[in-house]
Amino acid sequence: MRGKAALWLRRALGVGLLLGIWQLASLCFSPLVLPSVPQVTGTLAGLFREPDFWPTIGTTLLRLALGLGIGVAVGTVLGLLFGLCPKLEDVGMPFIHVLQSVPPVCWVVLALVWFGFNGWPCVFIVATSTIPTVVINLSHGVRSVDPELLEMARLYRFSRRKILLHVTLPSIRPYFFSALEIVVGGGWKLAVMGEVLTTNSGIGGAITTARLNIQPDAIIAWAFLLVAGCFITQKLVCLLLSRRGGAPC
Repeated sequence: MRGKAALWLRRALGVGLLLGIWQLASLCFSPLVLPSVPQVTGTLAGLFREPDFWPTIGTTLLRLALGLGIGVAVGTVLGLLFGLCPKLEDVGMPFIHVLQSVPPVCWVVLALVWFGFNGWPCVFIVATSTIPTVVINLSHGVRSVDPELLEMARLYRFSRRKILLHVTLPSIRPYFFSALEIVVGGGWKLAVMGEVLTTNSGIGGAITTARLNIQPDAIIAWAFLLVAGCFITQKLVCLLLSRRGGAPC
């Protein structure tokens, strides 16, 4: 308990130091350049009172969930197939590396051509950025399964289905949870970036509106909400890890 208390104290000290530097810097610039901490705090409190606040959050969450769901599902299937069949991996992994290497903004431009300004480009870029991380983690996990466990399963004449269900899948669980933790954090940023570039709804749409109205305090307030959403979802994934035998939080 003392260690955790000291940890939280140090973190609070870091946050306080950051806010202090921000407040001092705001005294040297116009509010249109760098609004003060109280100004952003007031704007943040005002956002919660707006009638479209929760629908805005819900829109971004829905796009994030769809993108992550598609990406994790496709990535899981491909990761297992590549890990179990090295020849198939040789064929498909170059495509995965292409997905991983192409900047998300390029996918945004292509998605605009394919889907239009309707929010689906946000789902698309989250999914395309999620797939490589899941595939690479799971394929490595399958290849890292303890050979002695596999040999024991063969000695007991396990079928391929039983080996997959009772040996391979439990062994790669930490790799899956690790990939999930990574893509959830990155998915928030990609979803909002996609909204800023392709639509006028969701958190990204609200940030675009604030930019057009020259409201830096609103932009920073929405950015804080984005950080909070990312933090909360990652903590939920961390809680899932600890309950399912993954890495401790």
